[in-house]
Amino acid sequence: MFGISIYLSENNDFETTIERASEKGFSLIFSSLHIPEEDPAHYSHLLTRLGNAAKAHKMQLILDISAESLAHLDLTIDQADQISKLGVTGLRVDYGLNIAEIAKLATKIKVYLNASTINKTFLDALLQAGVDISQVEAFHNYYPKPHTGLDIPFFKQTNDFLHQYGLKIAAFVPGNGEKRQPLYAGLPTLEKHRDIHPFAAALELKTLGIDHIYIGDPSLQPSTTDQFQAFQQNSTLLLDCQLDNDLDPQIQQHLLSPDNNRMDPARDLIRLEKSRPALAHLNIPAIPSRACPTGSIMIDNALFGRYQGEITIALRDLPAESKSNIIGQLDPAAIQILPFIQPGQIIQLRLHN
Repeated sequence: MFGISIYLSENNDFETTIERASEKGFSLIFSSLHIPEEDPAHYSHLLTRLGNAAKAHKMQLILDISAESLAHLDLTIDQADQISKLGVTGLRVDYGLNIAEIAKLATKIKVYLNASTINKTFLDALLQAGVDISQVEAFHNYYPKPHTGLDIPFFKQTNDFLHQYGLKIAAFVPGNGEKRQPLYAGLPTLEKHRDIHPFAAALELKTLGIDHIYIGDPSLQPSTTDQFQAFQQNSTLLLDCQLDNDLDPQIQQHLLSPDNNRMDPARDLIRLEKSRPALAHLNIPAIPSRACPTGSIMIDNALFGRYQGEITIALRDLPAESKSNIIGQLDPAAIQILPFIQPGQIIQLRLHN
């Protein structure tokens, strides 16, 4: 599932943000009660607004807390479950709580632990304390400061370990709309994702064992939000591209319609399975060939015989091929998505605005 992040500030119209996110298929909200840049004096009424909006759109609301931040709501750890009356469905606890307190809290509300810092000793102690593991999940941090995000080997090892205990895991990707203060450098879990397109980063997190993916920054560009929606609805990957201006209308119509990668995926190419049956009747003359960089969109011409009409996308830099015409090019952000296209994956090209 996909989620958004909401930060509790007076000038944040998060009701509108939540409504739009819900319409696009997002079902999770992350927020925090210990953000140094915000005024804790406003937390109580802002959290009430946030909880009401979450309940109105049937979205889960996970709140990052500590004993100190709960005090701003006139609550103690023993009373933390009362926060569920405001629409909060889970509490992320990072520091300041002992094993007994976490186990007790988990009997009242779902608890999210810091995925990057818990270990076998901690989890075994939690189980010995009688915690219901179905009431516990793991949640990685985001890292505002450049060069401080996690590396993949540690991340994957940690996720494999947590899944052995049956824990679901959440992590963050950066946004590509408004960036979060104070550094405005993105809020990823993995350092390699800091400057990566959010949707490509989310697809990589899925391959690394992440169950719930949150946008760390306050917003996404609308075109990126549409990519998350299409994937959530029917696993379609929207790929932005540019096509030749003089392209045959029938070819362009097919290119901009859903197709799928073949179930027997090629090493070097995405092969759109429905293209050859749909376009084989056309006479596609060869045009002067040139080298095919990664992301080139091609169609096999008459020189390829029975393969005429098959549309392919280059997964790597390829040499010139006289039997294939280059008819377009994926945008750089779409090229970042290519490694995560699965066998049978639904693909739909989208003209870059």
